[in-house]
Amino acid sequence: MHSRINLTHPFLESPRPSSCPSNRLKSQFACPQGRLGGLVGRLMAFKNAGMNRFAVETLAPQPPDQILEIGFGHGRTLQWLAERAHQGLVAGVDLSSVMVRQAARRNREKIMAGRVEVCQGSVANLPYEYARFDKVLAVNNYQFWPNAEFNLVEIQRVLRQDGLLVLCLRMKEPGKSLQFAPGFSQEEVAEAAGLVRWVGFRDVKITRRRAGYETACVTARR
Repeated sequence: MHSRINLTHPFLESPRPSSCPSNRLKSQFACPQGRLGGLVGRLMAFKNAGMNRFAVETLAPQPPDQILEIGFGHGRTLQWLAERAHQGLVAGVDLSSVMVRQAARRNREKIMAGRVEVCQGSVANLPYEYARFDKVLAVNNYQFWPNAEFNLVEIQRVLRQDGLLVLCLRMKEPGKSLQFAPGFSQEEVAEAAGLVRWVGFRDVKITRRRAGYETACVTARR
């Protein structure tokens, strides 16, 4: 299920109801809902800013690029991508209707200009045709994907030949007992990279950096 923002009637009208699994606090970070979800989106925009900058730098958008961001959340990264891919298109898919509205407000001018597109949907069923994008980005949401192997195959479908995938994962922080997003161990990052390779991506690499949080970006070519 997916729906695009309709800019003609009215701009902030909610798309179809979200299929978020629950409204418990932890699941708000997977799929924000309601007023609390709006606050979570703004919190993530602040807390994950360094990670998102690292992700954009790793993706290295070029002016004509056609880019898809999976799980765009607050929409700030869509904004940064569109500033760099200013001759292309930046599209985004997010499960949360709350985040679709928040990202649409943040990117209103670029949406009106046809340079950004946001819609409610899932990585399991991307609403785009075969080989639509040059680059695909997913930051800090891989852990919430319903079936990583099949979802990576779905990403392959919408990527052009030689297209770039950047998958950024938050690493575990030793010594912190209470974490809503506990992150990945080094072994789990290696497993994720191995699965990317297993489904048929090539030139798979892992780059790590302290970017607000310890972050690992898996890059690969279709």
